[in-house]
Amino acid sequence: MFSSSRDTATPARHLSKIPAPHIGTTLTVGAALALSTIPSLLPRLPLPQGLLTGVLVLLALTLVGGTRLILTHRGTASGQRVSEPARWLVVAGTCAVLAGLEWVTQQSLVVRSAELGMPALPPTYWLSATAWALLVVGVGLTVGAGVRRLARVNVRRTSVPLVAALLVTLTVTTAAAGPIDLLAPLRKTMDPQHVLLIDSPAGASRSFARVDEARSPEAGARLAVDRMVAEGGLERGAILIALPTGSGWVNREAVTAFETQLDGDVAVVSAQYGDLPSWWSFLIDQKPAMRSARALVQEVLTQVAELPARERPDVYVHGESLGALAGQAAIADVDASALCGVIWSGAPGGEISGHPREVSLHNADDPVRYLSGETALSQPEDWPTTWLPGLSYGTTVLDLGASLLPDAGHGHAYGPEQDWTLPLC
Repeated sequence: MFSSSRDTATPARHLSKIPAPHIGTTLTVGAALALSTIPSLLPRLPLPQGLLTGVLVLLALTLVGGTRLILTHRGTASGQRVSEPARWLVVAGTCAVLAGLEWVTQQSLVVRSAELGMPALPPTYWLSATAWALLVVGVGLTVGAGVRRLARVNVRRTSVPLVAALLVTLTVTTAAAGPIDLLAPLRKTMDPQHVLLIDSPAGASRSFARVDEARSPEAGARLAVDRMVAEGGLERGAILIALPTGSGWVNREAVTAFETQLDGDVAVVSAQYGDLPSWWSFLIDQKPAMRSARALVQEVLTQVAELPARERPDVYVHGESLGALAGQAAIADVDASALCGVIWSGAPGGEISGHPREVSLHNADDPVRYLSGETALSQPEDWPTTWLPGLSYGTTVLDLGASLLPDAGHGHAYGPEQDWTLPLC
């Protein structure tokens, strides 16, 4: 009986022996958690919120560990001078502040999501975010411990860690270079209702080349222009070069507006250069987009230049997202007089080409607009929310995953609410 009582009390005694964290650790990690609730351009989904929180906590723990290591190395580290109850009191106070901050953040996210027409936050939002954050912290600490252990290994005594590392590297490299398509889950199939694959209600000519119809971006561009010429595109009053996103998508609202403005007397031409999302092409491999845009612009201008001056159609260029970036590079060396006008929407970093007849459309809360290194160092002129150096650039990158979820006119969604008027010659 007495033994059972002692066994029951054992867990309580064990809990009472858990040391309270140092006040510096509590406050540093608390500050990291507070910073992770900073508002960004768009309401963060649970996954990016968890990633942000996890990374900031890892940075906080690294800062605390590094500071202690330096103080210990210098012999200036002092013993714990604050009592255990006082340290637990700091923990409790920090948790209370963070709980209040979380509640305020939750209310703000609910209101903002409703304003943008985004899906309502799930009831398990903070539970999911916390799980992702713990996973990031756990992986980070495990990797850090492994690196430290590997660094202590005497290579002369054992080569097992080095051999293991080499085998892992070889396995990953072989898998990437092998016949297995590791990017298959990211690839997008062409929508049969793609705007350039259906007839124009305005009577415009539409020409398009799929990525699987040509061996290179240049060949695809030539094929698209050949189709345009065969359909009588050079006999139209205008030609619109529509530069697609990474997956070949072209904005239906923009094309429809252009065709309406030009009374259907226009040939729209475009070529797909890939089937991966724009974010992948932008971050990993921009070359296909650049090559395709340059070839498409040059092919059209060459065809137009061969016509008598009075019979030449006006040439316009439109690009959205990565298409805007590729279009600006493609016309950099083109005589401005060869193009009547250019119009971009959602250009990464808010870049422009400097063409004398240029229109650039941007939503105020589009993260792609602020995807520039300058965002990390200085607050952009039209930044609509709280800005902090470095951190706000990180939240902008995380916002990319939700950039297409809001209603048109917000995020990276550009629709009929935009002024798609082409700048005429």
